[in-house]
Amino acid sequence: MPSSSLLAPTRTAVTVRRTVRRDAEITRMTRYRGGTYSPTVDTVVFTDGTTARTDLIRLNPNIDAYSLDFLGVAPTRPSQYRPANWSAVPNVAARAFEAEVDWIIRNSYPTLGTVELSRRVRGAGHLSGDAHLAEHEAIAATQAAIWHFTNGLRLDNRPLNVPVAVTTEPGAITFEFDGEPQLGSYTVELTSDAAVSLVLQKSVDGTSWRDVAASSLNVAAGYGRHRRGIGVGATASDSRPGRQHRGYRFYRLQVIADSGAFVDIEGVSFTLDGSGNYRNAERVVALYNHLVAGAEAARSLTVVPRLIADRAVVGDVVGPFRFEATDAAALTAVGGTLVDAAGQPITTPVVPGSDIYLRPLSGARRVTVTASVPAAQNGFGGRVITGVAHDSSLTPVALAVPTPTVIDFELTF
Repeated sequence: MPSSSLLAPTRTAVTVRRTVRRDAEITRMTRYRGGTYSPTVDTVVFTDGTTARTDLIRLNPNIDAYSLDFLGVAPTRPSQYRPANWSAVPNVAARAFEAEVDWIIRNSYPTLGTVELSRRVRGAGHLSGDAHLAEHEAIAATQAAIWHFTNGLRLDNRPLNVPVAVTTEPGAITFEFDGEPQLGSYTVELTSDAAVSLVLQKSVDGTSWRDVAASSLNVAAGYGRHRRGIGVGATASDSRPGRQHRGYRFYRLQVIADSGAFVDIEGVSFTLDGSGNYRNAERVVALYNHLVAGAEAARSLTVVPRLIADRAVVGDVVGPFRFEATDAAALTAVGGTLVDAAGQPITTPVVPGSDIYLRPLSGARRVTVTASVPAAQNGFGGRVITGVAHDSSLTPVALAVPTPTVIDFELTF
């Protein structure tokens, strides 16, 4: 419990004025035209069919950045940029997503190396196998995740080996795919009380069917998972020089069994031949999914730092003030000393929800308390330093530099 000296009975009003610091250590930056043959260039495909080249934006002096506007214009000659707060971003739609972009920058490349980033994505269940993300894949996924929020673009992360429609009829199951994939195998999980024969068929229009060569599978009675590989080219619909081979939009699994036999097909899955499981690289999709999920969680967890003075009493010691934020923060005061409920100086980060008190200097009626919310990895509540060009038509950027949020609370009593 606070000592009586901390709760002097004077009920003078205490006002709190909150100001986010706008200063930045960087005075100016220069962006040059990107290199055509950069080893970290990649291309991503969005659900609306549009594509984009991705790469880190490299500013002088030695600052990495990401684009904040898919529709922005890249400079064709050296262009001057100035550091600014998030509110300076000209893309109005992006202004509501600082918390998301802040989390992405803190938890992706280049803040994290590709080995650590791969470990985290794999641990979250988005990535299988032992291979690590390459730099160009990490950059592509990070840029796509940022555009997901700032421009509403959705990376095409729909699996190509999963049908978009499944129709069941007596003796057959029809699968419709998005596109015209070539199949590499199919796996059936089924239960039956008699022997069953399965045959895969293919169709361009879903009406006229032909058997897929060497696709039949004979299954004994009982339960099991059964896989049948399909020969290379068996589901290729055409082959044109210089173009990728196409498969078929429709496939049908014929189920042949004795009349009256019980057959329950619980699931059918496919692998592809000649392509990946996505229109984008699988590791790009994995990291994109991880970043979008993490950023959305960050939004729900982020609390704007505040000092609440609704219970503050003025005396030799002023308070209590309740500190609210997402993370613990370092608090300092100019014009007084911050103390805890026992009157001891506060020297460690203050946990959100804590009560703090102020011992002002003699005669002081205005004190500034500064809160610095750290930009630690896996943390929340930092801020994004943007780069805004002097030519307003050029793309604004987010500096890939985790930055703490520094807020001044001016207390008047």
